[in-house]
Amino acid sequence: MSFFNFALVLLLLYLSLKVNFKNNFFKASFLIIIFLNLIFLGAYFFFDFLSGNGLNEAVIFHLMHGITGFGVDEYIIPGTILFLFFLSSLSILLICKNKIIINEYRENYRSHLLLFSSLTLFFLNPLLIDANKFFSEEFFDPNDNDYFYETNIQFKKNPKNIIFLYLEQFERTYTNNDIFPNLTPNLNRLEEKAISFTNIISPYATNWTIAGMVASQCGIPLLTNIEVANNMGGMDKFLTSATCIGDVLKNNSYDLHYIGGSELEFAGKGKFYDSHGFTSVEGWEELKSRLIDGSYRSPWGLFDDSLYEINMDRLKHFRSSDSPYGLFTLTLDTHHPNGYLSRSCKDIKYQDGTNPILNSIHCADKMAAKFIENIITDKSYKDTVLVVLSDHLALKNTASSQLEDQDRKNLFYIFSQEQLPRKILKPGSMFDVAPTVMNLLGANTIGFGLGRNLFYEKSLIENEIDLTSIIEKNRTRIASMWSFPQLNDGFKVIQEEKKIYFGKRYINLPALILFNKENLIDEIIFDFHYAKPLKTRVKELQDNQKYLWIDECIKMSDKKNNSSLCSILGIANKTESSIIYDYQLLDKEFINNFFDSSKKSFFDK
Repeated sequence: MSFFNFALVLLLLYLSLKVNFKNNFFKASFLIIIFLNLIFLGAYFFFDFLSGNGLNEAVIFHLMHGITGFGVDEYIIPGTILFLFFLSSLSILLICKNKIIINEYRENYRSHLLLFSSLTLFFLNPLLIDANKFFSEEFFDPNDNDYFYETNIQFKKNPKNIIFLYLEQFERTYTNNDIFPNLTPNLNRLEEKAISFTNIISPYATNWTIAGMVASQCGIPLLTNIEVANNMGGMDKFLTSATCIGDVLKNNSYDLHYIGGSELEFAGKGKFYDSHGFTSVEGWEELKSRLIDGSYRSPWGLFDDSLYEINMDRLKHFRSSDSPYGLFTLTLDTHHPNGYLSRSCKDIKYQDGTNPILNSIHCADKMAAKFIENIITDKSYKDTVLVVLSDHLALKNTASSQLEDQDRKNLFYIFSQEQLPRKILKPGSMFDVAPTVMNLLGANTIGFGLGRNLFYEKSLIENEIDLTSIIEKNRTRIASMWSFPQLNDGFKVIQEEKKIYFGKRYINLPALILFNKENLIDEIIFDFHYAKPLKTRVKELQDNQKYLWIDECIKMSDKKNNSSLCSILGIANKTESSIIYDYQLLDKEFINNFFDSSKKSFFDK
């Protein structure tokens, strides 16, 4: 569709040189529409390269939540191509502008047809079609069953240790010998010792790393309020009102640890684990001192051989403890588009070695198997459950042509000494991982969020209402789990830390805080890359919107101010002036009194 659209745009440009336009208005309208279409096509091609599926929920999430820790190196060439595409598009249009003929005396209906065709192509632009998906929600009867499962989870027997090994984009399809002969011989062999779920899908809003983790640990998709360009990176908590595996295990005295090779800031992984019961959360910055050679890293962080070594050292320590423990870890070497080879795999290649992602999968099979075998052969295995799963399906990579037409599913193995190895063919989703795993830990889980215990229940993907519709039905409920702090918790601005404290919770500054009619915080908008400045957002607020904006004084006013931080407290309307208060005067009583006593306060343009 995208390439067809692009070809038709070029055809329209060629035909425009053959006809007479009635006046400059028609000519300018045609060229502007064509230019916008080309710009949107270029953006779509770039997003499609990143995600393998155009502008999807993964792209939206990372644009909103920041890209700190992003493996930029592998996208320099595509980014450069995108920039050159934009320049080329502009150059072509400038050439056409000078060559298109204006003849007001010779009516030419073909020019009208060209204008209509260009407008039609614009509305059929794949970027606009993808974007429309995020703003056209289906509405349901609120009295209908919402399928959201909440219960007080109890442990019926002594809890077992839990190890979660997420294999980056290592989907089950790679283990199919008919498609990839002998690509994963070690995992295929070990599957015979596991409970293997063969039919696990990635539902809507789960097919990227942090979303896959949220889905498999919390039983929900990763949804945010995308109607505002928010960045939850400014929040102190990640889905703080959601109940996840970590919350349940912490309440049952587990010592929980996350070890990942990438930056914790990327996509908010660190805050997710910090917010849900983990004692220790470590990423690249916390682990790099463990390397003998500090330069030994991929664009994403630790190579997997370094990660596994750190995990094994940590397990030796955990095994000597009397408390149940949880270790959650994520590999990186099989990251799209090309993957990376650890030094320990320098002599390993798949077949002729020409496909880089398959080389990395072949290597990952060897390292993951060694890690698994160490666990299931240790005496502590009798008290341990090991989960091995994809974080999500593979995104666009050098094996996509072999993956595209397959019945693609996620990898999901559970190793437990008390369970008979077997294959479970029933359909399931990433939401079902949490309740299924917790059942083997000794908990009474029938369901968990939108997930179901696959040992006893049917997954919601077998429901008569499709799973995407169920997700949309619960969108507001799930998005509300971000849980903003409130004035009643307290309010104090600490300039040195660039934070606002609400009792024990905080948000980072600068920030624009929006209040509802009851003076409760409805939304917090942060200043971050690729987003509108907060000053622009204040000017765009709807009339009578209550707000508090705290930022650097120089960004808020042209007047000189000796303080580095200033604040504006107001109720939006653009015809009069608002009142600027020193942030040191602000507390919850002051803010509540201002809103309760003010009928209107206005922002100065």
